[in-house]
Amino acid sequence: MHFKQKAIRITAIVHRDLTDLVVSALKRNNIHYFHMEPGRYPVLAKRGWLLFDFYQNHSIIDTPVTIFEVSCEASTENFLLSLFRDAAELNIPGHGSVYSETIEFHSPLPADYIVTTEEKTKTIGFSGLTGIFCILPRGSAEPIARLILQNGVAVPTISYGTGTGLRDQLGLLRITIPKEKEILKLVVHSSDAEHAMDFIIEVGRLDLPGRGFIFEFPIGRGLLNTKVSLEGPKQAASMDQIISALDQLYGNMEWRKKSNQFRQSARHRNYFEGVNVVINCKEESIESTLANLRKVGVSSSTISLNKLVHSQNEKNAFTPAREVANILIPKKNLSEVLSLLEETGFFGEETEGIVYTIEIPRAFSYQSKLGKRK
Repeated sequence: MHFKQKAIRITAIVHRDLTDLVVSALKRNNIHYFHMEPGRYPVLAKRGWLLFDFYQNHSIIDTPVTIFEVSCEASTENFLLSLFRDAAELNIPGHGSVYSETIEFHSPLPADYIVTTEEKTKTIGFSGLTGIFCILPRGSAEPIARLILQNGVAVPTISYGTGTGLRDQLGLLRITIPKEKEILKLVVHSSDAEHAMDFIIEVGRLDLPGRGFIFEFPIGRGLLNTKVSLEGPKQAASMDQIISALDQLYGNMEWRKKSNQFRQSARHRNYFEGVNVVINCKEESIESTLANLRKVGVSSSTISLNKLVHSQNEKNAFTPAREVANILIPKKNLSEVLSLLEETGFFGEETEGIVYTIEIPRAFSYQSKLGKRK
């Protein structure tokens, strides 16, 4: 029988220089388990000039970041959002972002893995946001990030992964498709999500085989980084500070909607619904797990590495070095995938498997004509 428990996942992306401050704050507040992964914020070296910004090819500067993930009960969401905001001073442009999502665990967990607290904290962050997750071949994320920054859509985050499965089935075409992948994530106003996805599909050529996949996911609340360039202010306040102040003044990000500024695509996209299955296990265990999942039709996935930190080493139930795979499947196949993981011992001591899912309302990837007929 499957374990099932809803939770909130808090994701915080902070400048690497602030990592130690955040780790200290988490340990000080008895947050026993939290995941860490390196990544980068691309920012423009210089802002463009008014309406000519779109046509200028600005250089990109990489800002190293640390990506934190903590799972908590719904009543603890505001406490953790506040903890990250205060520890990294996220009200300052360039320090980072924090946001929450609803997830569902399907694996047994130690009692302190999902954080809970009785401390009451007032609601913080903005609602009406949508996250976008995209897998691309290595080297493809930066041109997309540059256009996203130049249009002021969002400040994306890029991390790294390794593709498996579909690439191996493409014959000679696999030579042109690198195994190394980039994971591009951004958070936008919900009314802009479809247009932003269409924009990324077009620029990233995701309608071609082996180019990756993209989906959107619901965000609970969030505080977002507004720093899109390294250019210093010519006035008393920078544009990034003004945008941040307007967010606070309006109490939402509604005024930042970009929909009417995007070009509407004339193409009809074959979006589909699904479930993002995230499997997390001890390092060097993921390959055999994914090989087993191919028996139930899971054809492709992207593997990345992260570290599971425990603030009390004597109570650590998991090995710190972890492998993570993101798998996008139809919802009807979820029970079959979970049953197979259970049958093959994924949740046992040898693998230390953790599984959670996120419902995906809109996703896109290349679909062959044969697949569409099915």
